[in-house]
Amino acid sequence: MATLIVLSTPRDEGGDALGRYVERVMPMLITAGGQAVKRVGVRDVIAGRADVGFVIVMDFKDAATIRALFDSDEYQALIPLRDQGFAAMDIYITEDL
Repeated sequence: MATLIVLSTPRDEGGDALGRYVERVMPMLITAGGQAVKRVGVRDVIAGRADVGFVIVMDFKDAATIRALFDSDEYQALIPLRDQGFAAMDIYITEDL
């Protein structure tokens, strides 16, 4: 099993693009077999970047599935929306130690 972790910082002026990105990417993640573990908003920071607004954690069958999704033409077409809607987005593929 592999876990996708996404830390995102929305743009103040990115509302429409942000919404369109999320509307399109979530079905792609679910179709690829992603199981949502948590979708949360950051409320306080102990250490680290204070500008992270949202965190999503999803489990997938393996890292290759996640990589294939983000390398796909379908996801690549969403990158302009992602960049308009978010000031920053960190996307991690993780596995149990």
